[in-house]
Amino acid sequence: MSLDADKCRVKTILYTTNWSAVDSHVLTELADQLGWRMFPAPRLSEHGVPFVKELYLDAEQRVPNCSFYAYSNGDILYSRDIIETLEEVSRVSDFMQVFP
Repeated sequence: MSLDADKCRVKTILYTTNWSAVDSHVLTELADQLGWRMFPAPRLSEHGVPFVKELYLDAEQRVPNCSFYAYSNGDILYSRDIIETLEEVSRVSDFMQVFP
């Protein structure tokens, strides 16, 4: 599934742990074509691993007012059903707030 920002309500951010090594003619061009935004990971451990909490905080600042924020490694595949599932979870969540 392509998470093309123009065709889907998913706003994708690609964080990289080695911003200085990013090949601007390959990876950034592909990210641009897919409608993805690309940024350096905001904070890394001493082993070069990003702190997931920092990724979420950064994403919330860059793309505010979303219903969901999620982290995914590059080796996970999704079907189009993921969007429908998240929309249904959002509807149930909204309903639960009205009827506690």
